[in-house]
Amino acid sequence: MKGYMYRDCYFRTSSKAFDLNNLSNRFIHLTNDAIQVNSEDYGKFENANKLSINDFQKFLDQNHADKSICFMRDLFPQLERLVTDSFRAVYKKIDPDRNKNGFEIFGYDFMIEENFKVYMIEVNTNPSLEICCPLLARIIPELLDNSFRIALDPVYQPSFI
Repeated sequence: MKGYMYRDCYFRTSSKAFDLNNLSNRFIHLTNDAIQVNSEDYGKFENANKLSINDFQKFLDQNHADKSICFMRDLFPQLERLVTDSFRAVYKKIDPDRNKNGFEIFGYDFMIEENFKVYMIEVNTNPSLEICCPLLARIIPELLDNSFRIALDPVYQPSFI
């Protein structure tokens, strides 16, 4: 069994500014699309409340310049370790019969806390592939194309006419 990690991602944001004094407003604390889409401010700050890696890096550079945080250097390796650890923890249950030539796409959700430690929130076996903004219109087809190329092309050699 092999696992591959797609090296692009997006960040979900909230429609309201973070405020620990207002714990009852779910638009502040829950970035789930099913919740955020109901806010009158949905998409006000970022298209579909999504940030690309580059946009998140700009945020880090503008708001945390003193820390010199680089997402790919400092945070992405934390994501990779968490994904690897989660995969190792359950790999015997993913495909217990060891069926040949199967594949699955997992969606991982993380949270980055104020000291830039990354926490895994959940792993989805049926991640959303909804294209609701230009960022996801780029990322999702690339993810699927790469997944099919890795999983299917070795088994079903594409015929070129």
